[in-house]
Amino acid sequence: MYFPVTYSTLSDQALKEFISKHYDLEDITEVKYLLRGMNDTYLVLTAERKYVFRVYRGDWRREYAEVAFEMELLQFLKQRGISVSMPIEDAQGEIIHTLNAPEGKRFGVLFTYAEGAERDIDSQEISYVFGKAAAEIHLASDNFQSHYPRQKLDLNYLIHQSLAIIESGMQHRREDFEGLKNIAKQLEESLLKLSLAELDWGICHGDLHGNTNISYKDDMSYTHYDFDLCGLGWRAYDIAEFRLAREVRLGHDPQKLEELWDAFIQGYRSVRDLSEKDVKAVPIFVGIRQLWLMGLCLMDPHIVGGIDYGDDFIDEKLSYFNNLEVIMIPDPSL
Repeated sequence: MYFPVTYSTLSDQALKEFISKHYDLEDITEVKYLLRGMNDTYLVLTAERKYVFRVYRGDWRREYAEVAFEMELLQFLKQRGISVSMPIEDAQGEIIHTLNAPEGKRFGVLFTYAEGAERDIDSQEISYVFGKAAAEIHLASDNFQSHYPRQKLDLNYLIHQSLAIIESGMQHRREDFEGLKNIAKQLEESLLKLSLAELDWGICHGDLHGNTNISYKDDMSYTHYDFDLCGLGWRAYDIAEFRLAREVRLGHDPQKLEELWDAFIQGYRSVRDLSEKDVKAVPIFVGIRQLWLMGLCLMDPHIVGGIDYGDDFIDEKLSYFNNLEVIMIPDPSL
């Protein structure tokens, strides 16, 4: 009997044998562990091509339907001309494999490799291009429907479930948690005053920060990847991650931040409409995204280790929220 396991790392060599057995690929020369995160990413090399094999975490994507939703979305986007890293069928026509890991079942999928290179969002030109790329996903997916259920990116998920996770990690700091809870309430109230029914709702990529998850061949050719956080939600929430990532990097340079943000919005609007109400909602969703990220880190310490999510981490997040200028919208007609 083996000691219980929460999260295992699957063997490169075993995955090489598994992929060779199940897929009609040319001889695989190497499989190597590439990235640990919300899922495990392996680079698959042959003499001619590169592929990516993703192993979803058993404590994150527990159900087949969660992964199948993402696969249907990728196929839908591809059919509508969006360049995405695509799931590859095996010799039997299957896309999703169930792997029996020590901690239980995990799902594995082989993807095409996103050719090109990542780029820093360091100019108005590339920010404009990324805005267009984000809008293309939203436009192409407007009519997407899946056969599979998926967690909606709604207020219960983003705020209330996040607070429940954070509370469990702040039992020793009850007063601080109550303060954070009050800020979360203000964020929610500010959003509700905008009238949620009037905000753009649809498929979201879920991680449009622009630092990764898109690979460029040139300014006109790029491929999106890693839709693991996708789901139905507010598009203002989806693009709020881009704004948040720029704030983290450029908090010391507010002028540059606004220049990049304005270019992003211009690029987005060159492809599809985005109402002023949606734009007004973005700063609120930036705070909500930070809350969700805090909950995610406290929920899953196995990515980098719980030592990084102790009191120093909590202090850093509380400093952010205590200095957050919560936007209160007095007039619902704005």
